[in-house]
Order: sequence, then structure tokens, then C-alpha cells
Amino acid sequence: MSTDPELAGAPASSAHPSRSTTPAGAAKSRTRLFAFGAVGLLVVAALAWALVGRKDRSVAAAKPLDTPRVEGQDIRYSKTFAERSGIKLAPVVTASLVPVVNAVGTIDFDPEHVAAIGTRLRGLVTRVEKFEGDSVDVGTVLAVIESGDLGEAQASVSTLEAEKVAADLNLKREKELAEKHLSTAREAELAAAEAERAEHLLAAARQKVAAISGHGSRSTRFGAHELRSPLKGTVVERKVSPGQAVEGELVAFRVANTEHLWVGVDVFEKNIGLVKLGDRVDLSPLATPGEAFGGRVARVGAVIDAESHSAQVRVEVDNADGRLRAGQAVDARIHGSARGERPTTLVPTTAITFVDGKPTVFVSTGEGSVRVVGVEIGFSDTSRTEVKSGLTAGQTVVSDGIFALKSELFR
Repeated sequence: MSTDPELAGAPASSAHPSRSTTPAGAAKSRTRLFAFGAVGLLVVAALAWALVGRKDRSVAAAKPLDTPRVEGQDIRYSKTFAERSGIKLAPVVTASLVPVVNAVGTIDFDPEHVAAIGTRLRGLVTRVEKFEGDSVDVGTVLAVIESGDLGEAQASVSTLEAEKVAADLNLKREKELAEKHLSTAREAELAAAEAERAEHLLAAARQKVAAISGHGSRSTRFGAHELRSPLKGTVVERKVSPGQAVEGELVAFRVANTEHLWVGVDVFEKNIGLVKLGDRVDLSPLATPGEAFGGRVARVGAVIDAESHSAQVRVEVDNADGRLRAGQAVDARIHGSARGERPTTLVPTTAITFVDGKPTVFVSTGEGSVRVVGVEIGFSDTSRTEVKSGLTAGQTVVSDGIFALKSELFR
């Protein structure tokens, strides 16, 4: 067989390009081998992880869970569960109880120590002496109002005062003339009547000034009405400014003695019978629950509100240190003593939980064993709660860790 001499002398690489032995081809082959190796390692690792996880799950399934279990009517739990959940027991006792009525109230000024100062007349505010937050004493000038009506009344008083002086002098002269028989008794009688008339007119004019200004005018200038504080305290409200025209019915200032405050508390009608005058009240601001102060019940409302079914209880508090402010919301705990102390069955308040909306306790039936018992509860003093039925003194109930026990049983 003949061979083409040109083909016979050609290099092998030119005759078979697919079998190249160049450096680039070798590198590509090594890359493929490395990729296949990495995928293989990942597959092996995944299989190993699956086998280990399966083994762990098998071990976990074989080990029993340390949770409460139901045996008949009782619920049993281990010592380890009790320690982990903080379960503690407390006895059911018979003792006296002073109920605590919980409510929310608002601090306000004591109405017996607040004054509303009105303008009383029409006029123009020419000067304001005191502003919100200023301290005042009895008689301190708060503002000055120029009033034409007051000026006319004061001018009338001055005129009548002069007429009264003239009438008195005329009466004196007529009496002297009558004694010397230089005048008739009739003229002396007329002079006495005129003097009396002047006196009555002057008294009426002064009364009018007092009615307009609220008191005898102390200003030396006609028509200048001075608004004065009737008590010692702090200006808590101001509704006038210089240059303002006012009418007689405007309340221009409110002055309050902030050392005397009271708390208005709404108590539901089912609890209002527990509260009486003088009962101790523990109070704490909602904004700062850790801060506490005390008060006393000063008034118990006589009317039940038809919508809220509650009556207002007034609690007086001492604010000599000035730490309280009107308008603050507070928690109130009234120690209601109206029904007196009487023996009753008590459990720690923490022992009571609610199952399906009903009060329930866990009664101990032995070591590591309890039974769910429904109870009827009454009043509470916060730390202890009255049990009307369902328990008897001498029994033992779960007082702490009850949430963990309940959550394990009813989840």
C-alpha cells in the first residue's frame, strides 16, 4: 500500500488534534479531577452527618422526657422537674384578713385649698403681676384692671362723703342755734334728717363699690381694680394678659395650696362597702411604680355611677415635700376596714391560677404529686387571698412554680 510522502513526514499532533499533549490541555484535565474529588468528599460528609444525626435521635427517643404525667386524678412530677421549675409548697391557713381594694386614681388639688379669682367687672387689664408657678400670699396683687363702672362708683362715694361731712356740720350748727333759741326746732329736725339721709346714701355707695370689686378698693386711683389672692399658694392658672378687655364673669386666676392634694379613685360597687372614712391607702405613681406614699380616705361617694358602676373615693395626701403633681395617675391600694377583721381560709395569692377562666389551685397529695382543684375565691390583701370553698385549713398547695407546672400540663 502506497503512502503519501508528504503525509508520512507530517508531525503526529497535526494528524490527531483531539489527543493534544499541550500544557493547557493537561491543566484542564487536572481541574476536572479536583472538582470530581471535592463533590465526592461532600457526598461522604453528608452521609456521615445523616448517620450521626439518626443515631442521636435514636438515643433521644430512647431517653424519657422529664415532664409531669397524669396518673388517675393526680399529677406526678420528678424532683428534678420541681427543682428546675422552682416549685414550692405552702399551707392553707385560717387567719384574719383586711381586704385590699385595688384601683387607679388621679391626683388633683384639694378643693378646700383652691381659689378661683374672677374679674367681677368689665374693664381693661393694664398690668399682670403674677404668672403660672409664682408663689403668692394672702392679699398679693395678681393683676390690675381699669374699669369705668368702678371709677363712677368710687367717685360717687367721694361725693357722698363730702355731702355727709356738710350735713353733719349743718346738723351741729342747727342744734347749737336751737339751744340758744336762735332757730326753730323744725330746722334742727330737718338738718338731722338730711344728715341721716347722707349717711345712708354713702353706705349704699360704698356697698356698691364692694359689690363691683369684691372688696373695699385699696387702690388710690379711681377705676383701678386689683385682683388679689385670697389664700397662700401657687398660681396654677392664668387667663388674662396686659391689654386684654375682660367681662365680669371671667375667671382670671386659680391659686392652689399644693401642699394639700387629694386623689380621686373610682371603686366598683361590689367593693365600695369595704371602704370607710379614715382607711389607710398606699399609693404609687404609674410613671414611677417604685415610689410610694400614703394617704387616708376622706370621703366615700354616696352615688353609684350608672355607666361605670363605681363610686368615687376621695383620698387626702400630704405634699409638703412637693414631689407630687396634679394630674398624675396613681395606683391605689385601699385597706378596707368597713367589715372588720374576721377569720377566713387563706392561701398565698401566687397559688391561684385560672384554667378555662376558673380559679384553680394545685393541691399536694404527696411527695411529687398534686391534684387540680377548682376553688371559689373572695377578697385579697395582695399577698393572701380568701378561699370561700374548695379548700380546708391544713391542706398544702403549690405556691411557686405554678406557671411552669400549668404550662407543661395544658400546652
